[in-house]
Amino acid sequence: MELKQILILALCLGACRARCHDENKLDDEAQRLLLRHYPWPASPTASADTSNSCPLSLYQKLPSLAVNDRSVSPWKYVTVTKPDYYPRTYTEAKCLCSGCLLVHQNGSVTENFDYNTKPLMHNSVFLKRVRDNCKEGKYRLVPERLEVSVGCICVRANTVQS
Repeated sequence: MELKQILILALCLGACRARCHDENKLDDEAQRLLLRHYPWPASPTASADTSNSCPLSLYQKLPSLAVNDRSVSPWKYVTVTKPDYYPRTYTEAKCLCSGCLLVHQNGSVTENFDYNTKPLMHNSVFLKRVRDNCKEGKYRLVPERLEVSVGCICVRANTVQS
């Protein structure tokens, strides 16, 4: 983290903790703080497919342009809701396979467990609504870092050699 980022975070931490906000104005204040200090990239749309199985058949179809469909560690996007945080809802990647998909010369596809699919995590700043030292109906907005899965990757299996 660069010195400039640390300074901005420290200033915002002080500003966020110092003020209590009316509950009915909390959404606007959270939006203002997030836009100013913690801009979020555009969130992908949740996947329409509700299946949680490893999509071997996906590779027999015409290739999709979406990275999450072309990956050897495919994933889908799900919507997560956390009522006491801002943003309250966000999109997170959910891995669909345990192993990694291998496409063979003859076009067949198998899931190989010599490799593992793992979520790729990213620290994101959320604002948490807390009541400490505020009057009834007022809250503070406290920055908090949470890990969010942004995709899935294929890694060698974690095995112990004896």
